[in-house]
Amino acid sequence: MQYDKKIVNRIRRSDGQLHGVIKMMEEEKECREVVTQLSAVRSSIDRAISLIVANNLVECVQEEIDKDGTGEESVQKAIELLMKSR
Repeated sequence: MQYDKKIVNRIRRSDGQLHGVIKMMEEEKECREVVTQLSAVRSSIDRAISLIVANNLVECVQEEIDKDGTGEESVQKAIELLMKSR
């Protein structure tokens, strides 16, 4: 599967945020600040997961339909992936 540059950039930003959290912890910043940043990282990662699953779903369903399928199996797998990520 080919990944959109926007998704890759989103992951890179999350990586930078996570490194920032580590630095905050090393600098012994307040708990509230660290947790706020960790929540931002989690939200960013959750959004990336959703985008990846959505893009994969579109590709897989189209591929299945092109092969005379219904796309139902691909939809079910995508739902399972989303549930697993929660």
